[in-house]
Amino acid sequence: MSWILHLWVLLALVLSPLDACMLDGSDTGECTEPTDFDLLLPFCKAVVPYTACLPRYQALWFNHSALTKDRFVEQMFNKLLIQRKIYETNTSMSDDDTDEWGGSRSITPRFTDNADCENAFRNYFCWLNFPRCDSEGRSLLLCRSVCENFMTSCQYSSDLWRCGDPQYVNARSAEISTTWIDQKLVYYRAPYPGSPFKDNAVDPDTNKPLVVCTPSLENTGRCCFGGNS
Repeated sequence: MSWILHLWVLLALVLSPLDACMLDGSDTGECTEPTDFDLLLPFCKAVVPYTACLPRYQALWFNHSALTKDRFVEQMFNKLLIQRKIYETNTSMSDDDTDEWGGSRSITPRFTDNADCENAFRNYFCWLNFPRCDSEGRSLLLCRSVCENFMTSCQYSSDLWRCGDPQYVNARSAEISTTWIDQKLVYYRAPYPGSPFKDNAVDPDTNKPLVVCTPSLENTGRCCFGGNS
């Protein structure tokens, strides 16, 4: 039986694409040059000028494609953006000092009349879903600066930042719970989308970003908000 197992391993290595990359922890992507991104990524193309890990064609799932995913990203972005603006401009909730969950805390306007916040959110969404590939064909983690740009642009207070390491579930310090249910403390933090994050790196000789995380671009402010990311 051992020779059969070895044969299967050999076939898997031979038949697997050399440019395969990981998407959401699964080997379902392929590193793709940006040549055809006008057609493949009409929504995210402006902020994805690099070789990106896109969904690989699979015969069993006809809609497992870059275009389908790009459309999904666009739809979700617009849906979330519109919903947040509806909440932020709701005069009834504002007058009652309540949030969309009925809580006793008023909603902080972040996206309304704030193009920087919208752009940072769009960048975050696109880079999260279409990670950059390195020279060896591996998809790269999201740069910590992407998260920090989003938090800064949308004016989140420091206690709400979730760009840190997994130790405190991406926060800056441990969560202190005061809520008890069934004689147990309840904690509400969850891993932030895109985590774990990776710090940017710069070539000391050229001062240009090294390709160590997504997007690792120079002067990203030209195509999107946020300086070097």
